[in-house]
Amino acid sequence: MERRRHAYAAAGYLNAPLNGVAASAGSSLVELMISTMFLTILMAISYSFARAAFLSVRAQDAKSDAQEVMLMAVDLLTRELRLAGFSAAGAPLEAVRSAARERVEVAADFDGDGATDGPNELIAYSYNEEKRQLVRATGGASPQPLVRNVPPGGLRFIFFDASGSEIPSDCAMAADQRKRIHRIDAVLQIESPNADAVGGAPSFSTVSASMCLRNQPSEQ
Repeated sequence: MERRRHAYAAAGYLNAPLNGVAASAGSSLVELMISTMFLTILMAISYSFARAAFLSVRAQDAKSDAQEVMLMAVDLLTRELRLAGFSAAGAPLEAVRSAARERVEVAADFDGDGATDGPNELIAYSYNEEKRQLVRATGGASPQPLVRNVPPGGLRFIFFDASGSEIPSDCAMAADQRKRIHRIDAVLQIESPNADAVGGAPSFSTVSASMCLRNQPSEQ
C-alpha cells in the first residue's frame, strides 16, 4: 500500500511541471503574436510617413530646379528684348519684327554692318503648344527648347505704346502697330513636375518681367 502511494506521488510530481510548462508556452505564443501584429502596424505607419516625406522632398527639389531654369530664361529674355533696335552704327532699325500674344521676334545690329544676320542679332521667343515649351530661335534657325512644362496659356506677351496703352496682340501685329511698341511685359508660368506625387493638385509657379525698348523710337 505504501508502495502504491509513492507511485501516485511520483506520477503527480512528473505531471505537474509538464502542465506548467505547457501553460507558460501557450501564453508566450499569444504575446509573441500580439507583439508581431503591433510591430507590423507600426512598420506600415512608419513606411507611409517615410514615403510621403520622400515624395514631398523629391517634388520640392523638382519644383526648385524648374523655378531656377525659369528665372534664368526670363533673365535672358529680358536682356535680349531690351536690346531690340540697337545699332552699333546708329542707323535706324526695325526693332520688333513679329509680335503676338505668344510670340515676339526682335532684331539688333551689334556689329554695325547694317544687317541683322550676325550671331544673336535676330532673336525670337515663342510657345510650342504641342511640346508645352518656351522655345528660342536665333538668326531664323529652328527654335530650341528653353523652358519645359509650360501649360497652355503659360506664356504671354503684352505690348504697350509710349503712353502706356495696351496694343492688342490677339493676332500677329501689322508693321505700323509694331512700330508703336515701347514696352513689353512677359508672363511665364510652369507646372512643376511630380508636384502631385502625393495626391495633391499640380503646383504652378509664375514669374513676370517688364522691358522698355530703349532703342525703339516712341510713336503714338
